[in-house]
Amino acid sequence: MKHMNTQRGFSMIELLVAVLVMGIGVLGITGLQMVSLQNNRGALMRGEAVQLAYDMLDRVRANPGSNYDGLNLGTAPPAATNCNANNCTEAQMVTFDQAVWKCSLGNWNADAKCVAFRNGTILPAAGAQPGLPAGDGRVAVNAAGIVTITVQWQEPNMPNLSSISISSQG
Repeated sequence: MKHMNTQRGFSMIELLVAVLVMGIGVLGITGLQMVSLQNNRGALMRGEAVQLAYDMLDRVRANPGSNYDGLNLGTAPPAATNCNANNCTEAQMVTFDQAVWKCSLGNWNADAKCVAFRNGTILPAAGAQPGLPAGDGRVAVNAAGIVTITVQWQEPNMPNLSSISISSQG
């Protein structure tokens, strides 16, 4: 009678190959998760930038006939009267709107004018709404009355500044 030598179970090589395949799969999924998180963060920043741009556009529309032109990138917020606590002229309201908007963008959080606005009534208290990383903005009005609002910011791990622009009849 012949004696048959049959093996049962897995060999060590089969086990190592299975572990290797699983490891590569887990690394791939982890990489996809990281990319997904980065894209979600970028989408959140773009959404906030759009909201901030529309905030300024709403301020322009709420004060028709006023000149909001001339607010540039890299320019600190103007000194403004608190129009929430005082009666303001149209020109003072324009300056107040520009200052509050610039302070809400993020780049000017440490500016003394912005610190004064972060009392919880004009802008949220410090730390509650930091704005965008290196966030700054510009308002331009052309001869036809078209208002262009630009918001720029620095996304993490990106070499260049990101920006959005919204144009509308003022």
